[in-house]
Amino acid sequence: MSFISYAQNYEDVMLWRALKHVESGFYIDVGAAWPDEHSVTKAFYDRGWRGINIEPNPVHHASLVKQRSRDINLQLAIGECAGQSTMNLVGDTGLSTLDAGIADQHKDGGWGVVEQTVSVDTLASVCAQHLPTGQEVHFLKVDVEGFEEHALRSSNWTDFRPWIVLVEATLPMTQQESYESWEPILLGADYLFAYADGLNRYYIAKEHENLASEFKYPPNFFDDFLLIGQQKAEAKAQQAEAKAQQAEAKAQQAAAKAQQAEGKEQQAEAKAQQAAAKAQQAEGKVQQAEAKAQQAAAKAQQAEAKAQQAEGKAQQAEAKAQQAAATSHAHVSQLHAVYNSTSWRITAPLRWPVHQLSLLRAHGFKQRAKAAAKKIFRKIVIWIVAKPKLKTIAIKVANKLGLAVHLKPVVVTLFQPASSPPKLLNNLGLEINHGGIYLDKRAARVFADLQNVVNGTYGQ
Repeated sequence: MSFISYAQNYEDVMLWRALKHVESGFYIDVGAAWPDEHSVTKAFYDRGWRGINIEPNPVHHASLVKQRSRDINLQLAIGECAGQSTMNLVGDTGLSTLDAGIADQHKDGGWGVVEQTVSVDTLASVCAQHLPTGQEVHFLKVDVEGFEEHALRSSNWTDFRPWIVLVEATLPMTQQESYESWEPILLGADYLFAYADGLNRYYIAKEHENLASEFKYPPNFFDDFLLIGQQKAEAKAQQAEAKAQQAEAKAQQAAAKAQQAEGKEQQAEAKAQQAAAKAQQAEGKVQQAEAKAQQAAAKAQQAEAKAQQAEGKAQQAEAKAQQAAATSHAHVSQLHAVYNSTSWRITAPLRWPVHQLSLLRAHGFKQRAKAAAKKIFRKIVIWIVAKPKLKTIAIKVANKLGLAVHLKPVVVTLFQPASSPPKLLNNLGLEINHGGIYLDKRAARVFADLQNVVNGTYGQ
């Protein structure tokens, strides 16, 4: 994985090239400023290193405390003597300094400068108090805005031997070199100059001079590093690309949803058309139903009228039936009255001769005589048959005389039923034959009315 550089001038790239073989190393940063921006130690902290950060600016110190929990973060300035001094704070920058002359230059350059009293201690005291016993310091970085000579003089270089010392070597905000005054301190402490990058100078402790070869060339392709700005830009680009892809995916989804919505709209329109057609059909059916209802109502009215007519006819028929029943009852009463009347019984002997006379007129005397003879002979035969002894004697006599053959057809003729009843003698007005009962015209009319009532034809 590429090395991520946070430093202002690739300082961390050069230090990592020389010290990447060290695991869980230790550093001291004098004038640490921000915990990440322009920080020489941030990349090492991310790889598990720890150290001491010295920063008098209260804003920067608070940030270090918040973000560098494994580090020792001290809010003080480094000087040749311990005590207090006036710090010239130049806002949220890395330009704050104890040098009043440099502070005046910043004021002249338009920077706002605020004076604040801060604690000052020596580098030797800090190491004695805060450096763990036996802990190697792999690099020391000093950037104190023109106060480097005082910081370097405050260290005990005999007991405190960082492997690499990195010091800002130009005056603040210029390319003017300023290392002549403090370089002899390091050279005199058996440190070897190894590299200058135009802003800083690197020194190697003589006992670690093998590291000097790592500073032969400036940062290059083979260091496989990436500036934090580039990483952020790439991350932003990746995020932007991811967002663009997400946006494209969302756009595709939106297009798909739009197509679905369009399809649904078309389906809804088709359903609406179907519903409209069904509504029209339903309306037609309603109209048909209304027409049928009107027809049914008319038929109902007609049926009701017919029912009323039928009811009227039924009432009339019932009235006629009641009249016919009353008439029939009256006729029956009249018939009984006739049969039970004294005149009917008294005139009965008179009606028989009249009847016989009508028969003589109708059929003649000879036929009537034959009929009378037949009746007399029939009665004689019936009388003889009714007497067993006489019946036996009569049969013997008939057989002896040879009359049996001649008497048999006569007897059969006398006793067989008549083929048809006598004709009515309406011209004499004396009798009418009804099943063997002979009635006069008045009784016959009563009997005919009764038959019409039974047949339902009375009054028609």
